[in-house]
Amino acid sequence: MLRSTKLGATTKKVVNVMMIGMVLAGVIVFAVLNKTNTDGDVMSKLFLIFFGVIITFQIIPGLLLFGVMIKGMCGLGRKETETVKINK
Repeated sequence: MLRSTKLGATTKKVVNVMMIGMVLAGVIVFAVLNKTNTDGDVMSKLFLIFFGVIITFQIIPGLLLFGVMIKGMCGLGRKETETVKINK
């Protein structure tokens, strides 16, 4: 059983707003497509735009991962720790 928390309520609101936005965007796109000629040129452009968006969203995490790898290889993220010797 899931508890209703503030984070859960906020997440639900964000998801609902995103779903409404996606539905409205789809309605607008299909309304515009209905007014244009149907020679197939519009669908091919939408197909290319769709895959362009997918590639763009995949490049962003890839670049972040690449930056972290370079940072780790160059040692920019390391902190020097002090070691204390205790003489007995």
